[in-house]
Order: sequence, then structure tokens, then C-alpha cells
Amino acid sequence: MSLSIAIQMDPVGSIDITGDTSFALGLEAQSRGHTLWYYSPDRLSLNEGRVEAIGQAL
Repeated sequence: MSLSIAIQMDPVGSIDITGDTSFALGLEAQSRGHTLWYYSPDRLSLNEGRVEAIGQAL
């Protein structure tokens, strides 16, 4: 079963891939066939009791 996974992280261009846990978790999820999205904290909100994030596909 393939999942769509959103990860909160720093801007992709500024990530140090040698030590970033979010990046490592994302790689593992991708290797298992899941679709990845990322968003930054400023794009996360609560709307009528629902958590929403505006993200971008990785």
C-alpha cells in the first residue's frame, strides 16, 4: 500500500543531507514506494479544526 507522506522541514536547498533526519526518513519512505511532500512551518495552519499544510512534491 502506497502512502502520501508530508514532512515538515527546512527549505530543500539548504539541507545538509549528511546529517538531516527528515531527509533520511524521506529517503527511506521513498525507497518503499511512498509519495513525498514537504512543507515549512509557516505553511502549516489549523482551519475549522483541521490541520492543513501547503506543500510541494519531492
